[in-house]
Amino acid sequence: MFSKKKNVWILITVFILLALGGFYAFQNFQADADVTDTPTMQTTKIRQGDLTLYASGTGTLTPVAEASFGFRSSGQLLSLSASVGDTVVAGDLLAELDNTAEEIQLQQAERELAEFTSPAAIATAEQALAQAELNLTDAKKHLAYLISWDVLQSEERVATAETGLVEAKKTGDDEKITAAEFELENAKNVLAGNWDYYENHYIPDNFKVAATRTSQAYIAKPTEFDILEGRAGYTIAQAELVEAENYLAAIKGEEIPADATGSMLAMLENVQLDLLSAQENLDTTRLYAPISGIVMNIDANLGDTVGTSAIMTIADTSEANLEIFLDETDWGMIAVGYPVDVIFDVLPDKTFSGVVVQVDPALYTEQSISVVRAVVRVGDASFDGSKLPIGSAAAVEVIGGRAEDAILVPIEALKEASPGQYTVFVIEDGKPKLRVVEVGLQDLFYAEILSGLEVGDVVTTGKVATDTDIETTKEKK
Repeated sequence: MFSKKKNVWILITVFILLALGGFYAFQNFQADADVTDTPTMQTTKIRQGDLTLYASGTGTLTPVAEASFGFRSSGQLLSLSASVGDTVVAGDLLAELDNTAEEIQLQQAERELAEFTSPAAIATAEQALAQAELNLTDAKKHLAYLISWDVLQSEERVATAETGLVEAKKTGDDEKITAAEFELENAKNVLAGNWDYYENHYIPDNFKVAATRTSQAYIAKPTEFDILEGRAGYTIAQAELVEAENYLAAIKGEEIPADATGSMLAMLENVQLDLLSAQENLDTTRLYAPISGIVMNIDANLGDTVGTSAIMTIADTSEANLEIFLDETDWGMIAVGYPVDVIFDVLPDKTFSGVVVQVDPALYTEQSISVVRAVVRVGDASFDGSKLPIGSAAAVEVIGGRAEDAILVPIEALKEASPGQYTVFVIEDGKPKLRVVEVGLQDLFYAEILSGLEVGDVVTTGKVATDTDIETTKEKK
C-alpha cells in the first residue's frame, strides 16, 4: 500500500517538473521570438573609389575601305599579276585583257601628235608667227596712211580708256572711276582734234593730185570703203598674230588662254583628243588597283573571257575598324569619341583600346531585332589589324562614363524623392537623419555622390529581414 502511494507521488512530482520546464521553455522562446522579430538597421560607411559605366556588345573586324571592281571592257584575260593575299598599292596594274588593237591605235595617235610637236613643226610655227607680225605691221601702216598716225593712235587710246573705265567700275572705287572717266574724256577730245587736223591738213597734204596738161589738180581723198577695208585688214592681222602666238605656245607645251582659237590650234586639239581616246580605250583593257590594301579574292583565271562584272576585291586594313552592335537600351551610353575596350575571340587574353568614330543615327534592324550600330577604330599601338582575318569577332565594352576617386554610395541607400532628386538616411548620434544628395553616375550597385555626403559618413541601406517577415512572406506566396 505504501509502495503504491509512493509511486503516485513520484509521478505527480515528475509531472509538475515537466510543466514548470515547459513554462520556462515557452517563456524563453517568446523572448527569443521578440528579439528575432525586432528589425536590425543595415548601415554602410561611405567610401571613395572609381565608377565606370559600360555598355557591352559584340563586334566584327572590318576593313577601312573595300573595293570590288572589274574591267571596263570585255575580252580574254591574258595576264594576272596579283594573287589572293597580296598587298597592292593604288594604281598598280593587276591584270590585262588581249589589247593588241588598242595598243596599235595608241601608237598611231602618239605618232600624229609627235608630228605636230616635232622640231620641224615648231620651226614652221615660228616662221608663221614672224610672217603674222610682218603682216600686222603692214596692215597698221596702211590704215595709218588712210587715217593718219595721230588719229589711229588716238582711237587706240580711246579704246584703252574705255576698257579702263569698265574695270574701274567693277571695283566700285569712286576715285578710280573718276580718274578713268577723266582719261576717257581727255582721249576723246584729243581724237576729235586729230580728226579736225586730218580733214583740214592731213588730207590736202597727202592726197593732193597735181595738175597735168589734161586735168586740173584735185584731192583724191580715201573713200569710206577704203578706210573700212583698211580697218578690217588691221583687225584680221591682229587676230592672226594672236592665233600664231597661241599655236606656237601650244605645241611647245606652254599655257594658252581657254578661249584661244585658230584652225591650226583646232587641228592640234583634235590630235590630242585622239591620243586621249586611244589611251582610254587601252586602259579599259587593263585592271588597276583603285585603293591600297590586300587582295581578298579573284574570280577569274587566265584565258577566261570576262566582261565588266567585278572579278577582284581589295580591302584596306591599314587601320582596324570594328562594326559593333549594342542593345537598343544602351543608346544613351555611346557617342562619337567614347573609349572602348576590345577583346577578340582569337586573342582572349589581350584587351585593346579603341574609340567610337561613328554611330548610326537610326536603329539597325535585322530579323525583327533592333540594335544600335556603330563603328570603332582600334587605335592601340600594340594591335596590328593586318594579322587578323577580316570578320574576326570581338567582345566590346563602350565606356559610357567614368568617375575617378569619387564618393560612392550603394544604390540601396538612395531614395528617389522625385525624378532626379535623391535623399539618403545618414546616421548622426546613433539616429538616421534624412539628407538631400546630388547624384552623378550610377550603375547597378553604386552611385556617384556629387554633393551631400563625405567619405566616412554612415548611411542606412535598409533593415535585416526577421523570421516573422520571412514567414509572412511565405504565407503570402
